[in-house]
Amino acid sequence: MTAIDRQREQAAAGLEQLVHLARAQAWRGGDGPALPPTQAGVLRLLSGAEPEQRAQRLVQRLGVSAASLSDTLKSMEARGWIRRRPDPADGRASLVRLDRQGRAVAARLAGAGRGMAGLVQGLHNADVAALLRVTQLLVAQAQEQGWATGLRTCLGCRYFRPFASGDAQRPHVCEYIGQPFGDLELRVECAEQQPADPEDFAANLERFRRPVPP
Repeated sequence: MTAIDRQREQAAAGLEQLVHLARAQAWRGGDGPALPPTQAGVLRLLSGAEPEQRAQRLVQRLGVSAASLSDTLKSMEARGWIRRRPDPADGRASLVRLDRQGRAVAARLAGAGRGMAGLVQGLHNADVAALLRVTQLLVAQAQEQGWATGLRTCLGCRYFRPFASGDAQRPHVCEYIGQPFGDLELRVECAEQQPADPEDFAANLERFRRPVPP
């Protein structure tokens, strides 16, 4: 094993430790137990920009099996947290949204200072920008390895043009809004994201991951 391999192992171990710690804290209400990860994920996704989603889309974005999600949704429905209805566009599918109680739980448990949010608050802007850049690359790796699909990052978007502005401070361009922006403005979850074609994504990924920008 080379020195860089050992350092990669250290980086992976650090991330896994943080994920474990954040998961234990992020969805804990008062003195009660932490929610199961899939329930927490459903609350997070349905309290975001898409308040109603197909169950199959939740499967893809959470990287869980259809059977596991089905059990999760049954439990959440029994608690009055979600509501399901048939999808008018596909009678075989169902649409899921948070009910009033579910929205209240999501708002209470996802406040600033919980989980990863509490850790990131202590970082300087330059470190947050670096973290956002690395997160884009890690999500891309996760999608390439089949962990999940449908994640709505800048790097995976058809409108994203890395290092295309010529401005060192705001090097990227979002063609959706026609504006340059920097790493600090990168989004991991963007409501306007449209998936890039595979060829464009591969080209953007190669350009974005260069240690020295072109």
